[in-house]
Amino acid sequence: MTTPAAGTLTWRVRMMFAVGQVPEGIQSTSFSFFLLFFYNQVLGLSGFLASLAIVFAILVDAVSDPIIGSWSDGVRSRWGRRHPFMYAGAAPFAICFYFLFAPPEGLNEMQVFAWLVAFSVLTRTAQSVYSIPHTSLTAEFSNDYQERTLLSSLRSVLQSVGTLMVFLIGLQIFFGATPEYPNGQLNPEAYPKFAAVFAVIIFVGVLLTAYGTHSHIPYLPQANPIGSRFSLMQVLRESGMAFGFRSFKAVVLTAVLFGMTMGMVSALSIYLGTLYFQFSLELIGLSFPASIVGAFIGAGLATPLGRFFQEKRTLLMGGLIWYGVWNTLPIILSMLGLFPKPGNPVLFYLVMTSNAISAMGIGVLTVMIGSMIADITDQHEAKHGSRSEGIYFAASSFASKAIGGFGIVISGVVVDLAGIQRSATVETIDPESLWTLAMAMGPGVLFLISVTVVAASFYDLSRAEHERIRGLILDEKPTTISRVVHDLTPEKSM
Repeated sequence: MTTPAAGTLTWRVRMMFAVGQVPEGIQSTSFSFFLLFFYNQVLGLSGFLASLAIVFAILVDAVSDPIIGSWSDGVRSRWGRRHPFMYAGAAPFAICFYFLFAPPEGLNEMQVFAWLVAFSVLTRTAQSVYSIPHTSLTAEFSNDYQERTLLSSLRSVLQSVGTLMVFLIGLQIFFGATPEYPNGQLNPEAYPKFAAVFAVIIFVGVLLTAYGTHSHIPYLPQANPIGSRFSLMQVLRESGMAFGFRSFKAVVLTAVLFGMTMGMVSALSIYLGTLYFQFSLELIGLSFPASIVGAFIGAGLATPLGRFFQEKRTLLMGGLIWYGVWNTLPIILSMLGLFPKPGNPVLFYLVMTSNAISAMGIGVLTVMIGSMIADITDQHEAKHGSRSEGIYFAASSFASKAIGGFGIVISGVVVDLAGIQRSATVETIDPESLWTLAMAMGPGVLFLISVTVVAASFYDLSRAEHERIRGLILDEKPTTISRVVHDLTPEKSM
């Protein structure tokens, strides 16, 4: 069944679809910004063990995400392929998120480690049950090159809303200073309350997007009624098909590398802000919304920029370079002695402005990644004669969760290598520890972004090639599908 034309999508459906990104913005921000600090600085878990717990979760993701994606591709029901998973994921996603930030009192370090392993795995798996089918709709709602960019842009904007909610509600309400805890983020009683509120928002957000797009189910591609039954061999076969495309390998590698970098930046930003730049939590609470507004603007600009720059690869690489330069500029200038010293009122506004400008690049490149993956699903249909959006957006889900995964792994290593002790303050931290932290967040991030730009350069699905593929799909008859396979040039190895 062919996807409906872009004109059949109303703004109500577009916005209800995009609302589903709010829960993911909440989860990814809470995971990447608060989780390491909570388990390391509040509960006393070592950076190494926190990193090891996330490694376990990543390994599970690597297995569960493609299984969920392939499974949803083949489901046949009166609610279509995707919506049964979206409805089913709402409650487990919210409940597991709450318990991740609400471990029982009195646990020793190994018990805290076991709790982190269990609920980071459960939270991320429950998220996948919902998010992979949800993001797969990006490709299924429309096959239009620009419409997909618009849908990805709306998703990114609403994800920024979820992120903004975490910072505004979290830092301003739950983690405010008290006589006992001048640094409110060190207050262990704040985390379960924070998690409870956002668990409810996650639950409502998932149900809202599922119900709000439910009316569009009849227009979505359906599973082949004579298709093969779901099996692990099918997952492996479809994964092999996906990674047979050079562009898909390039996008996945780009997304994972950027997710790793962003995860490290997010997890270490609280250390950098409070210990290196010596900002108060109140100031930090003001700086993050500015960055989110920057990402919001970048996501909004992605669609008009996509009309000016015809190739999505150009915007992807440009967004990466823009982010890397502006994000690291204050740190590198500070290390060179060319920036105001801590305590200077001007310093905060310079750092906040630079971070907000850099976040515009995040908005653009996030939109491009989602739009590119949607285009690659057409490449798959032309070559293999079937729709398999789930297996492709499973890779997108895995890459996005790397923000809270690989980044925390690296961050835990940096914290241990820098020798940053539990409940460290400006007065107690070693200057060498600050230098190590600055090296990781300045030159280290710039290096990682440079490698990511190289990975993005291998994407080779141009606009002209995508239009050619769409023409082949629309002209092709079921009896001559083999001709399309012959017409497609073999994929080059990356």
